[in-house]
Amino acid sequence: MMHSIQTPRITNDYLMDSVSEIRFGNNDIFATGAWDGYIRFYQILSQTGIQTQIALDFKNGIDCQEPVLSISWKRDMTMIFAALADNTVRVYDIKTGQNIVLGYHDDCPARQVFWNDELQVLVSLGFDKKLRLWSLKQNTMGMKPSPVYELNLTSIPTVGEQDQNERMFAYADVDSKIKWFSWDKIRGNLNSAVSRNIFEVEDSKLGIKSQISTLSISHNSKQMGYCSVDGRGAVMEMTDRLEAINRIVYKCHKREEDSKTSFKTEKISTYYVVNSLQFNSRSYDWVSTSSSDSTIIFWDLKKKNKITTIPFDAPVIASQVSPDGYFLAYATGYDWGQGLDGIENRFSNNVGAIFIDKQQLFYV
Repeated sequence: MMHSIQTPRITNDYLMDSVSEIRFGNNDIFATGAWDGYIRFYQILSQTGIQTQIALDFKNGIDCQEPVLSISWKRDMTMIFAALADNTVRVYDIKTGQNIVLGYHDDCPARQVFWNDELQVLVSLGFDKKLRLWSLKQNTMGMKPSPVYELNLTSIPTVGEQDQNERMFAYADVDSKIKWFSWDKIRGNLNSAVSRNIFEVEDSKLGIKSQISTLSISHNSKQMGYCSVDGRGAVMEMTDRLEAINRIVYKCHKREEDSKTSFKTEKISTYYVVNSLQFNSRSYDWVSTSSSDSTIIFWDLKKKNKITTIPFDAPVIASQVSPDGYFLAYATGYDWGQGLDGIENRFSNNVGAIFIDKQQLFYV
């Protein structure tokens, strides 16, 4: 069933390259990191009536002078953290834009960063197969910062995530394995040598050749899901002990098209990269997927049905649902899903937002 969707776009944010990541600071303010070296801040404005009307207001930006791979808010929203292409992990003062280097990774950048407010550390997941924790309180005295905790990973990570309540951390690697652990296992032991055995490990249910492109954890850590570069997704329920059960596997971004030859017409299946999977705190059965096929799809997990498909004029490269579950912020641009051939399409870089009403939350 199709529904009318409002997707306000921004034209005054001077976005010069693709967005790498979107993160909400609260229910109506979010930030984007981008390959043009800027962190940008937006506010969603809403007016409730017969139909909720929303608009998007660009507030300001911080010039990081390096491509921004990942961002994370400090919970009080006074600071924002970033992983930059120069291998540094930095913290920025929101008001002044001033920054300090919190840490480094070895000969390569961090894939993602996550602030953990309870532990008061920044988590950086590196392409150098390192999981490192950095403290805001460290005094380097002009020397290279040292992590307060470090784990050596067995394979290069492709994507990671931390749940909203900061109970667990998970990542996927190039060997198509999902690994996760509870922060309880290292709480109070940051200065101890803890082995990789803290991880729960599961082989991807999408196949060893399906590299995982996105991973997500629900706000209450009751669900975890991941999707692949070939258009498939999996969602699992998590027990109170963070054990994975009741997995759902489905094809989420696949198109079948006619291919005519001189002899006959054949159906050709094309699979597209899934760039983002999102849960919603308002519904246990709802997820969204954003893809290289230039669509966002809302799904009813229980029925494995599409609630609605939202088309765009460019690949949807990033998205995130607000903590209260009412908004979805997204970005479009080129995600290299079509290789060098896709450059000729000149996809536009845009940031927008969607209000998720009750009809788009439940299949009717």
